[in-house]
Amino acid sequence: MPCPFLKETEVKYCRSAAIRKLIPMAQAGRAEERCSSEGYASCPVFQQQPDAGEVAAFGTCPYLHETLMQYCGAASVTKFVPYSESLLSRCGNDTHRYCELYLAMAHPAPPAETADGIPMPSELRYSANHMWLDVTGDGIAHAGIDAFLSRVLGQVERISYVWQKGRHRPTAVVTVAGVDLEITLPFPLQLTNCNLYLRANPGRLTAEPYTGGWLFEGIADAGAMESLPRGDEAHDWMDAEVRRMSEFLQQLPAAGLAVGASAPGGTSGPTAADGGVFCAGLAKHIDREQMLALFHEFFSPYAGG
Repeated sequence: MPCPFLKETEVKYCRSAAIRKLIPMAQAGRAEERCSSEGYASCPVFQQQPDAGEVAAFGTCPYLHETLMQYCGAASVTKFVPYSESLLSRCGNDTHRYCELYLAMAHPAPPAETADGIPMPSELRYSANHMWLDVTGDGIAHAGIDAFLSRVLGQVERISYVWQKGRHRPTAVVTVAGVDLEITLPFPLQLTNCNLYLRANPGRLTAEPYTGGWLFEGIADAGAMESLPRGDEAHDWMDAEVRRMSEFLQQLPAAGLAVGASAPGGTSGPTAADGGVFCAGLAKHIDREQMLALFHEFFSPYAGG
């Protein structure tokens, strides 16, 4: 599905001009425009052409060319893109859902589907270390962290990328509560792009994990994601992960924050007192060693949840 802000228009331009200026047909016929009338013969660009005398009898300039272009209706500055190049952009397919302009204008709603209170779009695929993968019909993949991992991380201080291009297992380093943690997709992509906006605004990683907080863009190997669950299977897995997290937290040493107790200042402890989903921003409630152990168990590329 193309972007709803993708528009098209007919334009014309001079094939002989040193700088190609595209004029929308809606603006054609203005008093200062000579290309579509016999007044083109007085144009300095036309007169410099070697065969100007032979073609001067035409009713319109022979160097005037008309074509169909596309442009983004949400952009503050209109940039025309030929149809032949539109296949290279994300505007004509589902990947427009990760465009900054689209997100700023459309304000997509949070996913309605949840698994034990964890938002979880059913159309995505999920890896065992809590990353999601979205692959469009033309093979372009986007990946990021799911809401389970974003709930654990809470406030992210910094984000950096190990690689931005090439064939790798995409990896980002996030800093949370002073601890550097590696987030790695457990299989390789031919990386074409990373969400560099997150380096200036890392909070979007956890605030918008399925939209503006995406991490990686690339091309996955054929069949690489077929084993990843989605739909009901992924929801059942997420339910089990929430229970497994509760069991894991109950085994942590009581470092001033007993399970179900209240933290200093009245904030909740690692898990809810009623045994529900763990508290948001879990990383700030446990110490460095506990966080590294938890991360290795649930979020390393070798996690077996």
